[in-house]
Amino acid sequence: MMFESRVNLHKQRTARILTAACGLLFSAFSIVYLYLFQKDLLEAMHYTLAQGKTEYSPLGTALVITLVLLLMRWGVNALLGLKGIVRELSYFPSFLVLGVITDVDYSIYQEGFSDKWMWLLPLLLIVYFVGMFMLRRLFRGLFDVASDGGRIVTCNLTIFLLLCFMTTGIGNTNIHFHHGLAVESALRRASYSEARQVGYLVMDPSRSLTALRAYAMSKEGTLGEHLFEYPQYYGAEGLLIDADEVLRVTPDSLYTYLGDRPREGESAMRFFQRICNEETGNHTTLEYYLSALLLEKQLGKFYESFHTLYTPGDNLPHYYKEALFLYEKLHPDVEPTLQDETLEQEWSRYQASKEELAGSIGEGNFMRRIHGNTYWWYYQY
Repeated sequence: MMFESRVNLHKQRTARILTAACGLLFSAFSIVYLYLFQKDLLEAMHYTLAQGKTEYSPLGTALVITLVLLLMRWGVNALLGLKGIVRELSYFPSFLVLGVITDVDYSIYQEGFSDKWMWLLPLLLIVYFVGMFMLRRLFRGLFDVASDGGRIVTCNLTIFLLLCFMTTGIGNTNIHFHHGLAVESALRRASYSEARQVGYLVMDPSRSLTALRAYAMSKEGTLGEHLFEYPQYYGAEGLLIDADEVLRVTPDSLYTYLGDRPREGESAMRFFQRICNEETGNHTTLEYYLSALLLEKQLGKFYESFHTLYTPGDNLPHYYKEALFLYEKLHPDVEPTLQDETLEQEWSRYQASKEELAGSIGEGNFMRRIHGNTYWWYYQY
């Protein structure tokens, strides 16, 4: 009798410790997941639902959602009374809802938005509750019998870990989507330096991220200063926002900023050239046009347009200097525009690296590691 009482006391203590530990683990997981990994997604949802009329608090939102989900778990367990090795299955609805609210893509910005979870979530919850009631009825004796504390902890922590994987599997973890959200959030707050540094180390940026970065640089006035610090895979087209990835910063936002829009079938290069030549755009279009020429490697036209449209000053953007310097090195007969000792030293190092690696396997990649942030590398490789 006394032994049985001790066993029951041990079970109750194990259950309390396990409940408290899993509550803390769920709280930590939920807050970290929402605040660190899904912050920009939740901010986008809040902006869409509130139509930008209320301020968004990342930490406050994460705390409120976590508290609601903890209360949901308490209610589920009070209803089902799960014990023993399946006690933490009562967290299934909370983890499911956590995944569902972060399963959002570009369609949230589109009219007629509809979500599969409107019918799938209730269906899954019905299946879950029916399954748990049947589980309790069929295996009541198995779950109520005394079990080794280590086995109970192991089984429940395994269930908890699987539920964590389920949530991250459901939620949107597309890195390009999250980068787009982060850039547009920074743009909306006029934090242009922050916007252009989103995904700084990413080597395969999407076209949307590339265009939004350029937009942020232009707003900051540093398009010619920072453009080639980042991979540029899309040429001049990478300066225009892709209409298929509709964010809060839409193509119309950019066209309003530029003062004109492309005509039907007009390429980005021809668009920038036209609005500069016809002067239908505003003063920012010149920077876009010169950047487009550099991206399309039309170095001769850049050199000509620069001297025609741009008034040289002492503080030329870094990549304009590099482009002018390169053109003059490739055409020794033209009169030098720049007398820059620093550029001469950098060019000497660039040429030395190029001669050392010439003909080697992966020459372009090795050069990229050393000189990948120069226009010279972009133009020649």
